[in-house]
Amino acid sequence: MIRPVVIIRGNMIAHLGRGYSRRDERLVRVRRIERVIRIVCGSDGRPSFEASVGGVAIYLDNFAIKTLAKGDPALRGRFVAALNDGADLLFSVANAAEISGPQGASSVAIKEFLDELGAHWYPVELVLDTVMKREAAGHPPGRCCFSEELLHAYFLTRIGDHSLGSGKIIDLSEGFFRLGAFVDWLAPQRSWFLDKGREFDTDVKDKIRLLRARLKRDPRFLDSALPQPQFEPLRAATFVHGCLMRDLICDSGFQIRDGDGIDFHHAVIASAFANFSALDKQWKRRVENLPKPNLLSRIYYQHELKAMVADIEAALGQLRAARAAS
Repeated sequence: MIRPVVIIRGNMIAHLGRGYSRRDERLVRVRRIERVIRIVCGSDGRPSFEASVGGVAIYLDNFAIKTLAKGDPALRGRFVAALNDGADLLFSVANAAEISGPQGASSVAIKEFLDELGAHWYPVELVLDTVMKREAAGHPPGRCCFSEELLHAYFLTRIGDHSLGSGKIIDLSEGFFRLGAFVDWLAPQRSWFLDKGREFDTDVKDKIRLLRARLKRDPRFLDSALPQPQFEPLRAATFVHGCLMRDLICDSGFQIRDGDGIDFHHAVIASAFANFSALDKQWKRRVENLPKPNLLSRIYYQHELKAMVADIEAALGQLRAARAAS
């Protein structure tokens, strides 16, 4: 049986093309292909999602989302324009848990900012073990980090009153996948996400303490139990995860704090799957110190957001020039 396919072009798909940066020129060379997400309806009417990838992807830790939303209006406008010009935001429910919390004027500013981003975003997987299992199975990067289950649940909720035979038309324009609407949908589950964050903290703390104790007893232990991984483009998250774990285990002076579990998640997903990322300063340092050569994201911290936006604009300019020359 032929399955009907709804194709949304230009929206809702991450650009995960690999590239590299020349820091002195603040430019990034990236590969660009058409952005497509397909909603495929089976014979039973249940939708599934097929994603293809390429181009420029951005990942923002929560501090960057808040700063862009509430800070310099000109910088905010430039960032929004960049997304409309061909970039996309990788967005995790780890972002949504904290973003849905602020009240009053702060909440209004963030909500307005998310609405300005429209449908130029891509839901990424929360559980790192799931991402790494997909990499081990040989899935392409976009599929490894894609949270289809989350998008599927959102989709079904939004079309809940469009039953077969109702005569209602499902509008799959940009407004349907507006990021502000998606975060509103997640807000009632905020406590669950916060609990999950605390679980991540506990898990990371327990693993680091255990492995540090074993390393102290046997200096050769780490290389046998957690060998230094080599960078492979199709297993970037596995590389970052392994390297950061080794770094944290060896850094005995660093005490794991509340929130570091979620920050660890941000660091792995951002550096493995984005071209440009905003992370806390200590995670920027840790990612930049990972073994090279690698093709990981360029990282920016709190005081480098203007430079990040400028670099994104430069990369998009390169893409436009490449298209014009082809």
